[in-house]
Amino acid sequence: MSETYDTKHMEKNINGFAYKTVLVTGSNGFFGSWMTNALTGKCVLISANRMSLQLCLMERKYDYIFHFAPTPIEPIIECAKRSNAKILYASSGAVYGGIQEKVTEEHPTNPITDYGFEKLRSENILKKSGLDFCIARLFTFCGTGMKNNFAITKFVEAVKTGNPLMVYGNPTRTYMYVVDAIEWLCKLMLSENGVYNVGSEKETTIRDLAKRVSTYKIPNAEVLLSSKEFIQNANYYVPDCSKAHELGLEQYFSLSYGIERMIDNA
Repeated sequence: MSETYDTKHMEKNINGFAYKTVLVTGSNGFFGSWMTNALTGKCVLISANRMSLQLCLMERKYDYIFHFAPTPIEPIIECAKRSNAKILYASSGAVYGGIQEKVTEEHPTNPITDYGFEKLRSENILKKSGLDFCIARLFTFCGTGMKNNFAITKFVEAVKTGNPLMVYGNPTRTYMYVVDAIEWLCKLMLSENGVYNVGSEKETTIRDLAKRVSTYKIPNAEVLLSSKEFIQNANYYVPDCSKAHELGLEQYFSLSYGIERMIDNA
């Protein structure tokens, strides 16, 4: 991505890592690449991709570890224990399953996908590790660098290529711009141990999202509603982030801003 971190409201949280040694796993992925960009020049930063992760875990000691890579938590915990590092684990709202209401961190966890089960398994192992930790249950986001297998990325790609926007079903989602998410994750890492929902609370349906994205083409791109049955893992996927708000964290960027940045490749 090309976006620079020029927002003053982020500096306090990011500067909290000054003179610390920080490992970011999954540096080639969406969150890992954005976190690497945010922390570059702010700390002693080691960013690890899938190929270099094992070597990074063996050779160095860290103060903080952001674990975004889709790899088991156990080697991360072993590394953290050698240096008493704090771990922020990127979990998912998928651990709640298909709950049809806003979920707080106190809601029962009942994953219905293999992905959700693995996230919850890693959460439980981390909680029992004896280490300082933060578990961030991530919901839905927008920004450049995302894999093109999400509704919002497919809509943006359709606008860019001049194709109609195809809508399957009409689930309810929320979208937080990735820069907000990075600020939240930095703040959570520097806060007390705990589990936190991370995401926007501003709801939109997928049909409304498609209509909004379609307006970024003149004339507006065509929106087509598919008649095919589409099974959603969660028809309603909305976090209650009151716990994060207690730390002073709020959504700074709008969904419209995030869409504009994605369309502009920023």
